[in-house]
Amino acid sequence: MPALDCHAHIAPDVTAPQIRGLNGAIIFAMTRTPAEANYAANRDDPTILWGYGVHPGVPGAIAALTEDGIRRATTRHPIIGEIGLDRKSALEPQTRALDLILRVCADQPVLLSLHSTGRTSQLLDVLQERPHAGAILHWFNGTRNEIERAAAMGCYFSVNAAMSDERLAWFPRDRLLPETDFPSSRRTTQARQPGDTAFLEQRMSALTGQSETAVREMWYRNLGELATHAGIVSRLPTQLQRLISHP
Repeated sequence: MPALDCHAHIAPDVTAPQIRGLNGAIIFAMTRTPAEANYAANRDDPTILWGYGVHPGVPGAIAALTEDGIRRATTRHPIIGEIGLDRKSALEPQTRALDLILRVCADQPVLLSLHSTGRTSQLLDVLQERPHAGAILHWFNGTRNEIERAAAMGCYFSVNAAMSDERLAWFPRDRLLPETDFPSSRRTTQARQPGDTAFLEQRMSALTGQSETAVREMWYRNLGELATHAGIVSRLPTQLQRLISHP
């Protein structure tokens, strides 16, 4: 069973030998701008699922967002991400962009990878107004009450080894997915490349009392539940469909 990484960043011009060097890991590759996403959409990589990103910390990405672009993206990308809200930029343009994305994606079979740095409560407010069955909160650093609120809304959470044991224990176990957010915080995540979730699995094994193999099986089982709920199973690569059917 290959490693699973539900939020990482890979250059869209990555070469075939470089992909082989990822050891068969299944990776959700987030883009930051529509232009980067459009380039990635032309790829056909059996182990990499390319997202359509409008990163809230990149004002140029928000300025480039159009409704037609999002509509096209929902047919070309199984994941819309990285999207969300960020404390480093003005809130209003980000909120308008996120609201537009959620409105267009409302009934579409896609997953969403949502960024919320410094804007956790505001992100949940937007999602409360426009819920989505495929919402994954990436590296969510909200309060325990906000985690409970998000879980009640049906959200999943992609977590990494830079997060504390206390925080990891707050998340519902059946809503957890693994991520590296590579190349961010490599010293604390100990991820040497996208898909390197070994340290995270060691941490989760110690926290849960499960074997590392059982932790990895949990990741795939949770992804299978999410994919089914979001109606996206048929859009996933064949290998990943098999893995979530028999974790």
